Amino acid sequence: MLEQLSARQLTLIKLLEERLSSGNLPGWSAQKKMSPIRHSIHPKTPDSAIEASVFCLLRPLENESFNLVYIKRSSKYPGDKHKGQISFPGGKKEKEDIDRLACGLRETEEEVGIDQSQIKVLGSLSPFYIFVSGFIAFPFVGLIPKSSQFVPDPDEVDYVIEIDIETLFSDENRKTREYQFRETLIKESPYYGLHDDILWGATAIMTSELDQIWQEIR
Repeated sequence: MLEQLSARQLTLIKLLEERLSSGNLPGWSAQKKMSPIRHSIHPKTPDSAIEASVFCLLRPLENESFNLVYIKRSSKYPGDKHKGQISFPGGKKEKEDIDRLACGLRETEEEVGIDQSQIKVLGSLSPFYIFVSGFIAFPFVGLIPKSSQFVPDPDEVDYVIEIDIETLFSDENRKTREYQFRETLIKESPYYGLHDDILWGATAIMTSELDQIWQEIR
């Protein structure tokens, strides 16, 4: 897979891999930039939190950049507190998953049809507790081939979204808007523009850490 990359792309991937394995991630200091709540410290994760894993997939582009991959979740299941939202592919850790990485790989294959063997794992970002649904999400970062074909599971995914990482992480693409969250009106809720969609909340918070790391290495 690495032989498909240009010299610049290969350098960026190696730097990203080194940064993710450094053991010194920015964590909440980066995550909170896209948090609607803007707590000074990360919200406490309860012992009852349910483990889930997600994958931030990077696909090489001909312009020497990369696409970052998201999905629009299906609204099929009424009890799903994240139905209809933009997220990374991923889901709840099951008994058959030997570890969190295995969970992320399995869920990604199930949701968007990318074979696990086609994902080069680059490392992981900081976990994030999603209080709305009680999940603690463990985000992994992976590289997929340029030729990858997505086959979304219609029960889980409405459609796949790809966006050039340079566009996503540009200064003009970080915006704020008024947002009604349950009984609370948030006047300046941060979000990323995502073509015709809006990326906010937990997935934007996890994306924000990758954003900061990408700015450091590019």
